[in-house]
Amino acid sequence: MKSYKGTPKNVKRQITGIICTSQHILLGTGKVLVAPNGIRFPFGYRGVIVGLEKQIARRVPSILLESHDISNFSDGDCVTLSPDGTVSIVWESRSPVNALFLTDACDQRCLMCPQPPGRHNDKTYDTATELLKLLKPQQVEAICITGGEPTTLGGKFIDIMTAIKRKFDHANVMILTNGKNFANFRFAEEFANIGLSNATLCVSLHSDIEELNDEIAGVKGSFHRTTQGLYNLARFRQRVEIRHVISKLNASRLEQFAHFLYRNFPFASHTAFMGMEMTGFAVTNYDRLWIDPYEYKYELARAVKFLHRTNLAVSVYNVPLCLLQQPMWAYARQSISGWKNCYLRICDECCVREKCCGFFSTSGDLLSIRIRPISHKM
Repeated sequence: MKSYKGTPKNVKRQITGIICTSQHILLGTGKVLVAPNGIRFPFGYRGVIVGLEKQIARRVPSILLESHDISNFSDGDCVTLSPDGTVSIVWESRSPVNALFLTDACDQRCLMCPQPPGRHNDKTYDTATELLKLLKPQQVEAICITGGEPTTLGGKFIDIMTAIKRKFDHANVMILTNGKNFANFRFAEEFANIGLSNATLCVSLHSDIEELNDEIAGVKGSFHRTTQGLYNLARFRQRVEIRHVISKLNASRLEQFAHFLYRNFPFASHTAFMGMEMTGFAVTNYDRLWIDPYEYKYELARAVKFLHRTNLAVSVYNVPLCLLQQPMWAYARQSISGWKNCYLRICDECCVREKCCGFFSTSGDLLSIRIRPISHKM
């Protein structure tokens, strides 16, 4: 999420609210007012964001920010104001897909995890529930449920999904999960009984070999529990997508992995082969994991072609077009979250930039040396 650091005034606890940029005394409920030039009477608002050294009323929860940071807020964005002066955008009104972050906790320690797990903090869950209360149905087209591992919350996870069913059942819901907790038949049944109309469980699976999968997942027994979870979800006719993050450890077996999926999970609605985001544990384990996507482009092409020929939907996420064989461009998706997405200067010369996913800004300089602009002659 995007965060900005300012100077807090009278912020005693975390505040969650919807951004508004124009003052109206009757519309302040649940709102955080953005007033770059300050305001004397911010009655009815949960908090105020103002420019540095601008006038604010006493005892009103406020955060003072630089003017160039204030310009990044839009009407309808949902933000949190923290006692340390951090303003975080937890919901972007202009984004077609937003993430609902439920917990830092996870029951795996994947070698390439971009957001290393930590202890669960109830404030994270409380922010998510408050956000669902504040948002109006017409504001929500798609929701991505993420963590950590959201299913580690057990009953609280079920409660969140039930709340989404009641208020946002029209929305497309993507749940990012390792699938392990669905190995519990009763838990899978309880989730299925919610009856979400447009939910997809995006389940990570790292290899067709149990030992290699568990090595990447960082926990023994993960392969068995994830596969059992997939079968339980299939038994309850839940829509599942299988996600496969490519690293040096599994890149040589992409075609075998595709055959494994066809034989064992033909019910999967979609398969996504994914390039790594080089941050978090992926940087810590760089020597074990890093492989230039250019080096596995032939193996990836064979895997994608096989799944396509078996009539199973397949896509490629997080890999720029210049690192793929041209026939694979039809399967490549602009998959990187808007706030993480970036391009290099040389990409300005590329004739297919508008169709390319670009790069993770979080990956810094840890990028392929094969990146190049594509000319019209190709």
